[in-house]
Amino acid sequence: MGLLAAAYFAAAKVSLMFAIPPGYATAVWPPSGIALAAALLLGPRCWPGIWLGAALVNLTVAASPFAAILIGTGNTLEALTGAALVRRYIADTPPYFDRVRNVVMFVAFAAVCSTVAATIGVGSLALERSVPWPEFVPNWGTWWHGDTAGIIIVTPLILTWIVRYDIAWSPAKKWEAAGFASSLLLTAFLVFGNGTPKFSSLPLTFVILPFIIWAAFRFSRREVTTAIAAVCSIAVWYTVERQGPFALDTLNLSLLLLLAFISTIVATGLMLSAAVGERNRNREKLEQALRDLREQASTDPLTGLANRRSLWEFLQREWIRARRRKCPIAIVMIDLDHFKPVNDTFGHDAGDYVLTEVAGLLKTHVRASDIACRFGGEEFALVLPDATLDAVRRRAEGIREAIGRLEPGHRGRRLGRVTASLGVALFPDHADDPESLLRAADQALYEAKTTGRNRVLISSASRARPQPSRAADFKQQA
Repeated sequence: MGLLAAAYFAAAKVSLMFAIPPGYATAVWPPSGIALAAALLLGPRCWPGIWLGAALVNLTVAASPFAAILIGTGNTLEALTGAALVRRYIADTPPYFDRVRNVVMFVAFAAVCSTVAATIGVGSLALERSVPWPEFVPNWGTWWHGDTAGIIIVTPLILTWIVRYDIAWSPAKKWEAAGFASSLLLTAFLVFGNGTPKFSSLPLTFVILPFIIWAAFRFSRREVTTAIAAVCSIAVWYTVERQGPFALDTLNLSLLLLLAFISTIVATGLMLSAAVGERNRNREKLEQALRDLREQASTDPLTGLANRRSLWEFLQREWIRARRRKCPIAIVMIDLDHFKPVNDTFGHDAGDYVLTEVAGLLKTHVRASDIACRFGGEEFALVLPDATLDAVRRRAEGIREAIGRLEPGHRGRRLGRVTASLGVALFPDHADDPESLLRAADQALYEAKTTGRNRVLISSASRARPQPSRAADFKQQA
């Protein structure tokens, strides 16, 4: 709390250098932004630090203890009121400015909660006759203006810098940031300073907006709030010095135009930054949804293996590669023996459990360059690029033996021993196109099923012998 009180006190002393007598109000009051940021980050328990800093700073400007206590109370209530509104209607924790709606509400809440400190502060000075009652309204307006401007400039600056960003800038991004900062500052000095009469006599404040748009689209909210704070600081400095486009004959009109400019810059920058963030989040959600759809379209929902469509696409790609590089490619068809009695005896839940167990086993027996697919029902298929006939035979035998050792249990019941029949076909030995290769493996599987089951058979098909099988149906379904 001591650190908060010291930060409030130091910021207030600097701000009071630009105070507008007799009410010690300033065009921008940064301590109000510090207080609201502290209330949002630390919660209501930070009120002693805010109150102490505000009371002490007012004691140093010839205010009576009575007025200092009341002003400190008003500043504290202002911060707590603003924090309560933000937490109630925007968010409990950062980020607070990630949506356009939140930015609009924050600017409105800043204007609302600033009435608390302005009313109590100017009222206390009027009660002790430091401010004549006829001057209550003008001083109230100046106080309210300063607190509102301080909140909408400083609070977003603190809250965006307090959040950690792990985004590394490329060298090109750093050069862009340097060019942006230098051109923004140069333009701000030309627009608001009187050192260049050709510019100061022209209403050129609108040229600041392209830089705010640049920051919103190319950088994060941290850079946006920093750019806003820099521009507003320059505008306030020259306006208080009675220079620049807002230095009018009437002080209240000058402050009103300055507040309108600050509000426009803050709202534009934060809303654009929020809109860009929303667009990026929506794009990420859309990309994730597309990835999920692709996975659903290519994955069997029960086993998590590839489906027929994925197998066919993979087989076509690998076939082209095998023909170009003159390397072999194999297909292994797998069918679980006597699977129907498992469903009939123990139920389909038990059958599904067996299928998932076999699928998990197949995942451990394929390389990263292979693909395992649930072909349909209790049938599975493997596509093995760059595999020789002997290697495929050994792997198929290993899979058959591993399936035979499963003996799965479901809901406390033993489902019995599971066996499988496997058919193997190889390019270029048994086929010269994907359909023929699949047909040859399917025929070998059929022969394994009809000659005793629980075995591996290599296709005896020749490349020139077309045989009807399910390959054409598979291609059409895929």
